[in-house]
Amino acid sequence: MSSPNKRNSRYKGPKTYVATDGLDDFLKVLEKYFFATAKVQCKQDFHNNRTDLIIHLHHNFGIAECLRHFNDGNWGSYDFAEDCQSSISTKLAKALETLNQESTYPTDILELSLHFEDTSIIISRLFKHSITEQASDILTAVGKHFVYFTKGLTEMPYEIFVPVFEDTATVGTSGSTQEEDSPISYFDYWGLYFDRGDGQEAYIYSLHQKKLYEESIFLFE
Repeated sequence: MSSPNKRNSRYKGPKTYVATDGLDDFLKVLEKYFFATAKVQCKQDFHNNRTDLIIHLHHNFGIAECLRHFNDGNWGSYDFAEDCQSSISTKLAKALETLNQESTYPTDILELSLHFEDTSIIISRLFKHSITEQASDILTAVGKHFVYFTKGLTEMPYEIFVPVFEDTATVGTSGSTQEEDSPISYFDYWGLYFDRGDGQEAYIYSLHQKKLYEESIFLFE
């Protein structure tokens, strides 16, 4: 089992990325909208003639506060007349569309990580634009299942991988191997890591069963 970095720490330091037209404005939109500090890395995929983005958003508040603002419809410094739960995907999609108009290569989000003071949510791409399309529904699901994967609000996982998938050999998180026509859903299984002081404990959370299962989690890059 591949071990992730333990504990979320607030990001401090300069943004690091390779030069891409429009990326500065894209970062500013993310930081303003998500009320976060953004760090973005670009991976050039020459085989598919595109640029993949790995985005880290570092928040100075906990996940419970995030969910409260999300459900109340006043995410960050904004107050929406429309449903906030649809606005997040809309805002992400619009920002990415603007970036694509300026960038040399077609650009998509490969991974989006939301780092809170008490946990991190790592969302991997399943198909083209899957993260922008599903971001709102994923946060909605986090809120609906929060009491279940925190064991009745008694334990907080320090990392949540969305999604994990099961095949004939093993269970693992999605990554660059899961592409455009993948049937895998964001809403079947998630991978959770809990701190055990001298180690860590990994679980698979079933959204359909609303239960945690002790399983090995293999992380595919």
